Amino acid sequence: MSRFGKCQNQAGCLLAYRGEETEVEDGAPFICAECGKALTEVQPPSAMWLKYLAGIGIVVVLGVGTLLALPQTRGLIVPRKSKDATPAPKVMEPEPDPVAVETAPEAQPPPEMVAPVKIDLDVSKKENKTVKTEVLKRVDLMPKVSNPNKDKLYGAVERARSMGIILTIPFGSGKTDLSATDLQRLRSELEKPEVQKLRGDPTAVFVILGYADPKGDAQKNIAVSQTRADTVLKAMRDKCDVINVMHTVGMGGSKLLDAQNLEKNRIVEIWAVLP
Repeated sequence: MSRFGKCQNQAGCLLAYRGEETEVEDGAPFICAECGKALTEVQPPSAMWLKYLAGIGIVVVLGVGTLLALPQTRGLIVPRKSKDATPAPKVMEPEPDPVAVETAPEAQPPPEMVAPVKIDLDVSKKENKTVKTEVLKRVDLMPKVSNPNKDKLYGAVERARSMGIILTIPFGSGKTDLSATDLQRLRSELEKPEVQKLRGDPTAVFVILGYADPKGDAQKNIAVSQTRADTVLKAMRDKCDVINVMHTVGMGGSKLLDAQNLEKNRIVEIWAVLP
């Protein structure tokens, strides 16, 4: 029987950052397939559905009981009050103390840049295929890119034999710039041996995808996401000496990364594409 778990290593694991559940076969090590950290066990989907159905059953039973009880009250006669009767004094009941309502903390992007433990360039992987499809849709809608450049970018992504994410960079609400600490971390990540190997391949193309959360005006979100991507490209070229061909794509307001915690979509992703 399989077990289900979630990784809590949000600072260094994309599966933890996306909140994805991992199914582990009985007898197999109960660890994250992405970063190797121990998983926190969660209920399997079937158990969650049983609880949901049980809750519905209780509501139905209570509703039927209430309806059956209603006819019994129709024959009751309310005694008429005498005009001379002295009204009973009202008893002032103390008001209950206000109950403090706990509000869930606002979801945020990861607190720092997140790099996969190992770069996965398998273009047939579900996540990579989904992003590839979304990028191809977005390329056709880019308003400030000439048709020849669109064709180059579209062709590089469409014909990619390998494609995978190498770095996720978070941004604050409305922010489009990188701090000095961000630049130092970006330079450090791009100096890692796996990334250096890609940088040394003249056919490798880096595609920088900018995202925004889907709140607010759609056109403004597109502009913000494009500016974020352009900022990262400029830093890679001018501060990190990356000489590979690079393209930016503003993906606009998106739920692609997290449909529940929308703020987690305020990021830039750097993808390596080998056509």
